[in-house]
Amino acid sequence: MNVLKRLLRAIFERLESGLDAACGPRFNPLVQLGAIGWFLFWLIAASGIYVYIFFDTGVEQAYTSVEALTHDQWWAGGIMRSLHRYASDGLVVVAFVHMLREFAMDRMRGVRWFAWVTGLLLIGFIYVCGITGYWMVWDQLAQYVALTTSRWLDALPIFSESISRNFVNNAGLSGRFFTLMAYIHIAAPLLMLALMWVHIQRYSHARVNPARNLAIAIVMALGALSLVKPALSQGAANLDALAASVGLDWFYLAFYPLIDTLGAGGLWALALGVLAVLAILPWVPPLRRPSPAVVSLDNCNGCSRCFDDCPYSAITMQPRSDGLPFAQEAVVDPDLCVSCGICAGACPTATPFRRATALVPGIELPQHGIAALREKVQAACQGLAGKPGVLVFRCEHGAAVRPPAAGAAAVIDVPCTGMLPPSFLDLVITRKLADGVMLAGCHEGSCYQRLGIDWTEQRVAALRDPYLRDRVPRERIAVSWANPVQQAARTAALDGFIAALAEGGRAAAAPAGAGKPAWRLPGRGLPAGLRQGVQLLLLAGAMWPLGYLSATPAVRLRGEHEAVVTLTFSHAGRHQQECRKLSPEELARLPPNMRRSTGCPRARWPVYVELDLNGHTVFAGTEQPAGLWDDGPSSLFERFRVPAGAQQVAVRLRDSGRESGFDFTAAADVDLRPGQNFVIDFRQPGGFMLK
Repeated sequence: MNVLKRLLRAIFERLESGLDAACGPRFNPLVQLGAIGWFLFWLIAASGIYVYIFFDTGVEQAYTSVEALTHDQWWAGGIMRSLHRYASDGLVVVAFVHMLREFAMDRMRGVRWFAWVTGLLLIGFIYVCGITGYWMVWDQLAQYVALTTSRWLDALPIFSESISRNFVNNAGLSGRFFTLMAYIHIAAPLLMLALMWVHIQRYSHARVNPARNLAIAIVMALGALSLVKPALSQGAANLDALAASVGLDWFYLAFYPLIDTLGAGGLWALALGVLAVLAILPWVPPLRRPSPAVVSLDNCNGCSRCFDDCPYSAITMQPRSDGLPFAQEAVVDPDLCVSCGICAGACPTATPFRRATALVPGIELPQHGIAALREKVQAACQGLAGKPGVLVFRCEHGAAVRPPAAGAAAVIDVPCTGMLPPSFLDLVITRKLADGVMLAGCHEGSCYQRLGIDWTEQRVAALRDPYLRDRVPRERIAVSWANPVQQAARTAALDGFIAALAEGGRAAAAPAGAGKPAWRLPGRGLPAGLRQGVQLLLLAGAMWPLGYLSATPAVRLRGEHEAVVTLTFSHAGRHQQECRKLSPEELARLPPNMRRSTGCPRARWPVYVELDLNGHTVFAGTEQPAGLWDDGPSSLFERFRVPAGAQQVAVRLRDSGRESGFDFTAAADVDLRPGQNFVIDFRQPGGFMLK
């Protein structure tokens, strides 16, 4: 498992690095997948509302209303329909890539199990929404989806009758079906939205909106795809016939052809097995969790800065319990704490200038104490004496720090750069322990601890408490954000910072912005002109699979000269025991509301049926009665592809428990047209109906 994670992590980190060069860290889509998913949901909702305004529920009206929207109003409704389709497909891609990336980065264990498990449920909702949407169009693809889905659901032992019987032929289909689908297609996204809110509840300051320019680019790309390759229907559905082939949306329906290979039960086993494996991943292998943060009430004044900065809502502010004259105190939930140390970096008492008393802050990590960190700083800086040097605080999840080409560097590893109180930077610079300090974290747009980079930047820029004091020159404080494969960028940043210090610290100033930003090496991505061209190519490359796999390749449903024979019934077999007249004593023992003159045992006989085509038995099976007491109807829905032309049909049924012979029989000579759906149905009291 760890080998697979390392392999995937290396792939994602290299992709991130390449997209940084093409798009810049701020607009890198790979590090904003969760926010992009939220944006696509709102895009789907807005376009879906527009489409629904013109949608009409009804067996014939559903298809004609969608066709009118697509062709008569192509300039608005047609684009909206296509945008709805492609944004839905994009949501599937984003959800799965997001899940795979979180697995690769090992961000689903510990407290993050909650987001992982609710994310799996969200993927289920995505499929419910998408599949019911295909039913509503009621074209040939919708017919295939309806029949296959019904067949899959019929394998569950929870329905008294076969769902597939709703799609026997055109005469048996009701317009209420489309009303039901409309309700489901509206209710499922509302439930999904509620679950999306639950999904991020354990993350404070969760990001639900991508960068504005990235969002605009996504809308423009999907709009262009909608114009170049509009989403179209595949011919009106006809339950009296079977289409030769349908173009499949492989994002939502890729597993549908498997039902012909594995069967409905096998597909359920595969789906539930995959779900079970994914659900247990947060606990396999077991996570060795470091000790959670601890609060020292003697040094906590209830300022709530740790509460504000905690990325995982692991800290709550509660009424004071020790009698000190403060209104509240910080309380850590060990089940939610990931031991990132960001709370220690936010605590105003975590200052290395403290000498009168022991350096015990209001909150800190036991394994990364602030007092021990001060000792590490002093020891590391001693090795820099007498030569230009930089003290580097490196996040253990970021790129490694190699010896610089000139000068010297001492490295102290921390769980997250956000753990470092700004006063430590003050100490190193104002006491001249080193010429400069570099904060070397992980990827700028994808902090492993979520908010460490953001809070670090804001504290240094004096935009967030506790902020770095103005007396510390920002040209002597550098930041470098790089994932493990961006080693060259980390090395270049360190060499550039040392060179800037030697030249007075202002040779490579940080970009203009609010506050007092730290020094950073200017980005070394592609040239501006080339970058725009590469971004267009990337967008086109991302849209191509959406347009292609949304309807191709097609799935063959029957041969050119094949027809379909449907054998179906929902019939309650006879009672296993005859009804008898109850005695007065038996009636007296029954409740008044259940007293009747005759008593009939509830259990019914199973129904046995055989089907012959041209003298060959193609089906013989026993269907058990539904219900806990075997008192419900026996149901069957089976389809057989047969050569078109003349066929001798013979069907027999036994429902009385007899060991031989049959209670009902029927036979006919028929001439089947290619694609025709010939239905053999059984209903009481008429018996078999062949049409």
